[in-house]
Amino acid sequence: MITIRHVVCDREPYFVRDTATALDAADYMASRNIGAVCVLDPDEKLCGIFSERDLLKRVVVRKLDPAGVSIRDVMSEPRAVIDCGDTPREALERMERVGSRHLPVVDGDRFIGMLSMRDIMRVELGEQGAELQLLHEYISH
Repeated sequence: MITIRHVVCDREPYFVRDTATALDAADYMASRNIGAVCVLDPDEKLCGIFSERDLLKRVVVRKLDPAGVSIRDVMSEPRAVIDCGDTPREALERMERVGSRHLPVVDGDRFIGMLSMRDIMRVELGEQGAELQLLHEYISH
């Protein structure tokens, strides 16, 4: 059975420190082509999430200077997390329940990384491809 650990284990855990500015976070996200980033406190604990939507609603629309605004002032509270031992199906259900396309991944209270809806879709498509391959081999023999 595939777990979230399998999905995110080989990736860099994207995050910014809570001392960053909105501009720092936006630069970080743009350079990695990601839509959201976790915010960690000095003890490496998850304290928030900053997304493209946060940038738009909490910085741009308010006409704030992204270089002068603290990420702590414009980040969102984590509405849910997913444990690395959980399944992609459980992650999808949690995303739907809280209305989010991103979930921070934790191992107990340790931050591991970020899971996106795109990650779950890749897993689902990979599993369907494997099932189709097995069916094709079964029919061919």
